[in-house]
Amino acid sequence: MTLNAPRLGDMAQSLTLRSHAARLKADLADRSQEVATGRAADLVRHLGGDTARLAALERDLAMTAPLRRLQAEAASRAAAMQTALESIQSRLEPLGATLRNAASAGVPAEIAAATGEARDAFGAAVAALNTSAAGRSLFAGGAVGGPAIAPAEDMLDDLRAAIGGETDAATIAGLVRDWFAPGGGFETAGYLGATEPAAAVPLGQAETVALDLRADDPTLRGVLAAAALGALAADPALDLPEATSRALFGAAAADAMAVRDPMTELRAALGTKEARIEQAGVRLQAVRAGAEMARAALVGVDEYEAATRVEALGHKLESLYAVTVRLSRLTLLEQLR
Repeated sequence: MTLNAPRLGDMAQSLTLRSHAARLKADLADRSQEVATGRAADLVRHLGGDTARLAALERDLAMTAPLRRLQAEAASRAAAMQTALESIQSRLEPLGATLRNAASAGVPAEIAAATGEARDAFGAAVAALNTSAAGRSLFAGGAVGGPAIAPAEDMLDDLRAAIGGETDAATIAGLVRDWFAPGGGFETAGYLGATEPAAAVPLGQAETVALDLRADDPTLRGVLAAAALGALAADPALDLPEATSRALFGAAAADAMAVRDPMTELRAALGTKEARIEQAGVRLQAVRAGAEMARAALVGVDEYEAATRVEALGHKLESLYAVTVRLSRLTLLEQLR
């Protein structure tokens, strides 16, 4: 008597074929994903269960993201501050020349031009120092939510009140300079920011940059004082004698020229910080690029090999479907033919 090998029943055979087809489909989907992304579908199996290095790289990438954002914000703030300082400095030399002409010529047209230019320069300096970027005031120290200094006309009104009926040029010049000096009216009615500096910006491991220039800096006060003195030298509300106005124009011109070099030094110091911020950005980009390359090497697959496996799995799945169709046609009637 011959014993036949045990055979699966129709239901068991159908379940076996379905299970095999499901595995092939899942494997085909994984390999297709690898072809599309260049990354292993099952990272744990691809790395042999050792995922520590990958986790470290992912942590490095996660840490560089906020630092890169802060670096970009710092670069934007520094650039906006540099632009504001440039706009202030660019007016100093032509303003000084105009004020000198008014002091020496005494011609009504020259006096009117000098008064208008000084008033414009004062207003422009105020606007520049009230610059904000990304919703934060740049020259107000830690008080980033509001303007750094009061409106130009408000400060000129306070200066008019301080001058009162004085007509002596030296006294008036002293009053204006004292108003902008430490302890003067500028500290109580002009500067609206905080006395503490803005918080330093992190750039990397134990590295920060302080964008802490405030509108109450002595050099910036000097610029404001020179422009304000020129604006008030022939102010109709003060009704000063012509000789007094000419003397005040001369004093304002000297003050404007005196702050040229300090303004250059301020901009140079800010430029040094801009360079540090840019270098930090380059370093952060290099760290990120290195981590991304290392991660790609860990999780990457041979795309040609993956494509070959996709093709092979596709043939296997087609063959399985063909076998399944043939088995489904093996009815009792066909067996008896």
